[in-house]
Amino acid sequence: MSRNNDQNDDLAVWTLFGQTHIPYRILFLGKMLDRLTTTQVKTLADLTLAEWRVIAHLGVMGKKSASEICSAAMLDRAEVSRSVTRLVDRGLLKRSPNPRNKKSQLLSLTAKGTKTYLAVQKHRLGFFGYLTEDLNKKELALLDDFLLRIAKRAMRIDDTPESLTKLINKS
Repeated sequence: MSRNNDQNDDLAVWTLFGQTHIPYRILFLGKMLDRLTTTQVKTLADLTLAEWRVIAHLGVMGKKSASEICSAAMLDRAEVSRSVTRLVDRGLLKRSPNPRNKKSQLLSLTAKGTKTYLAVQKHRLGFFGYLTEDLNKKELALLDDFLLRIAKRAMRIDDTPESLTKLINKS
């Protein structure tokens, strides 16, 4: 779907619930970014979004287990497992024994995987620059701080139905 054709509809949806629904706006922006990222990484390197997330995390974090990637990226284990298998088959990742846990393996980028990561990441940084072009350094720092504060509060919430019900009843 072309985002340009639906731009006015998207802006209308943005204001649909008003400023009291900032989490909705964050989710909405996240979905837009996921769509754009999906197209970008597919075009640049024939990767799925999940595959790119695995590569990106290994590119930043270095050698890690699939479980560590899942935790760091808040990704589904099955999705990461499927992505790892495809990336190993394509020669972008390699597995090695995990000295800390014999039941798991460590994953790392191959030379080809590193080359792919660096090429895509260069475009991603340009994309990020475009998205934040209208913000100055102080505004970027404030935005980062505000998002971090919201994230910290969200991380303190236990996502069980009982916990969420208690939270709602406090409001």
